Amino acid sequence: MKIGIDAKWFFDGPPSGRVVVKNIVKELLTYNKKDEFYLFLNKSDKNKPFPFLDNNVTLIYIKNINNALSNVFLLPQYSRKLKLDVILYQNFSAVLTRSKSINYIHDVLFLDFPEYYTLKERIYLWPIKYLSKFSNHIITISESEKKRIIRHNFMKKEAISVVYHGINKDYEQTHSQESIRIFKEKYNLPKKFILYFGRLNYRKNISTLLKSLKDIKDISLVIAGKADHEMANLKNAITKLNLEERVLFTGYIQDDDVIKLYASAHIFCFPSFAEGFGLPPLESMASGTPVIVSNTTSLPEICANAVLYINPNDATDIANKINTLLQDENMYLKLANLGKERAKKFSWETTAEQINNIFNIVGCNEDR
Repeated sequence: MKIGIDAKWFFDGPPSGRVVVKNIVKELLTYNKKDEFYLFLNKSDKNKPFPFLDNNVTLIYIKNINNALSNVFLLPQYSRKLKLDVILYQNFSAVLTRSKSINYIHDVLFLDFPEYYTLKERIYLWPIKYLSKFSNHIITISESEKKRIIRHNFMKKEAISVVYHGINKDYEQTHSQESIRIFKEKYNLPKKFILYFGRLNYRKNISTLLKSLKDIKDISLVIAGKADHEMANLKNAITKLNLEERVLFTGYIQDDDVIKLYASAHIFCFPSFAEGFGLPPLESMASGTPVIVSNTTSLPEICANAVLYINPNDATDIANKINTLLQDENMYLKLANLGKERAKKFSWETTAEQINNIFNIVGCNEDR
């Protein structure tokens, strides 16, 4: 079978999206040595070394344009030329293509929570629903998102599969105190801190986390991630709350350093209004750092009983849960252990195996 994969996010893309695509590609190419894989990458990444080349892997560099446009107009041309049997798309699938189409939908939260997205983001995401109707199958990342997709009439539920993300086993490694000390010095991190790591947009609800700090003593907050359009509002909030001495922005964290970032934190807090999956909390759990998350959307499904839950609209509730972990050592250690055990249930190997099974089902089905 000839399998095409939209892998444009392998090198460049949204933080979690890049992690997902990179690990899925890696594990698929490790698991399946029988079929031929054609990976579509951005032409601007042509000089970057691709680490998983093999005899059954072909790299195809395509013009850097809007992701939806490239999937709708460029990938079908390659599909015909290469006679591909199936293509795995990211969010946007093609309308006219000779190949079977599988649309990997990361989330469609914008349909239920438009207030968390800018107008530009909503316009960009709007075609996902309509393009998906031309797919043969949809893969999404949680039961929460599957229900949302069904409710919005993307496709009949029998043609929608849930495939969970995995966790890189590197997060489970232990670190010496000296290596943590050196890491903290590199980013000028405080000795003891609460961590938020992820995108810095409005949906992530960092402003309510900032408000909670007035009821939390003797610990700093580190906000890690690339600056977003919300940055100016966050800095204004910090000034109004007189938190300049207690909040640190690290900016972009190199991929190789993210593992130590989680391990360096005392508590990880993720007060997001809405998630399709929730990869950062799971990564923190694997690292052994206790986690506090919102009680919304997919997060209870993914985190189960291994975290403390908060109402994301209630700064007092956030403060109370953080203070609980600061003051109750037994609870702190219990959550650290529960988190490690919960994270072990998610592996990229399983993710790749499930996606490969869907390739076989869709690719061998004679129905268009």
